Amino acid sequence: MFYQKIIRPILFLIDPEKVHDFTLWGLSFFSRSKLLNKLLKSKLNYTSPRLRQKLFGLYFKNPIGLAAGLDKNGQAINTWSAMGFAWAQIGSITHQAQDGNPKPRLWRLPKDKGLVVYYGLCNQGAKKIVEQLKKKNSLISASIAKTNNVSMDKAADDYQASFEILAEHVDIVTINLSCPNVDGFTGLQSKELLEPILDKIQSINTKHRPIWLKIGQDLSKEQLDDIIYLSKKYKVDAIIASNLAKDKTKLNLKSSNKNKLGGISGKPTRDKSNKIIAYLYKYSEGKYKIIGTGGIFSGHDAYKKIKAGANLVQLITGLIYNGPTAVNIINKQLENLIQHDNFKHISEAVGIESDQYTL
Repeated sequence: MFYQKIIRPILFLIDPEKVHDFTLWGLSFFSRSKLLNKLLKSKLNYTSPRLRQKLFGLYFKNPIGLAAGLDKNGQAINTWSAMGFAWAQIGSITHQAQDGNPKPRLWRLPKDKGLVVYYGLCNQGAKKIVEQLKKKNSLISASIAKTNNVSMDKAADDYQASFEILAEHVDIVTINLSCPNVDGFTGLQSKELLEPILDKIQSINTKHRPIWLKIGQDLSKEQLDDIIYLSKKYKVDAIIASNLAKDKTKLNLKSSNKNKLGGISGKPTRDKSNKIIAYLYKYSEGKYKIIGTGGIFSGHDAYKKIKAGANLVQLITGLIYNGPTAVNIINKQLENLIQHDNFKHISEAVGIESDQYTL
């Protein structure tokens, strides 16, 4: 509560991108220090036999991961595990370095417990970020996206170029298809655009890195069906549901910054995300796993996604609003909820309420 009552009100008086940059600058020192990381780990880590999982041949100490978008360049690559995250997703990373959109490009929605994000995929580019990834000592996913000035018909080549640089140095590669904070970008989620990307990536994935897809919120059933079909055809390991919301018309936002240009994160995206998770689970046939994201602020929020069909979940906005102890608290709450339902392991809860959701 100290963070929510004292620290957060002060931070929320400062430009959010400045707070973001300063926080990463500070965490980068922790990332380089085994002693500082050990101290963080002793205070913030929490796991139990009920929460541990082995998926894709990888060990997850709990079901909570850091979503892409916070550590764009891998500055704090070894701190996220010390803070309690089972894995961290770095990026999104493009083949070429990008400055992103003009500032300001990040706004808080305090009445909605959300953010408006309009960064535009700013990052240092795959060749520079890989030098950070070589230093990792924990579970890391690289989220890769299309370079903005690359045409849609060259998207598969662009993803391939990033994959070839990054894949050897990470545990998971996530293909970001939606990128809702990029101006004028409608996504690569149609069958015609997605299939060449998956075909090219899997053809060069000789070391069998787990491949995850990150999809958007603003999809029709037909688009979801195409993604499900292609995920099965190309043996995608998991689908992340879902990215920022681009369509604000049904979100009933109340904060003063609600009309700023960009995608919406946080609590306003929670319910739609749960519905997409349930839909993906219903038609998965066990061929892929699901990672739930969008509006996770508590163990209850995480548990709803798991019961809808998610095997793992990830967050950013919940960390910003609830502070550095957020992951620790969510995991403790999650274990209590699993225990209350008389489950021996988190996997027993996956999908048990999926039929309660309809798109």
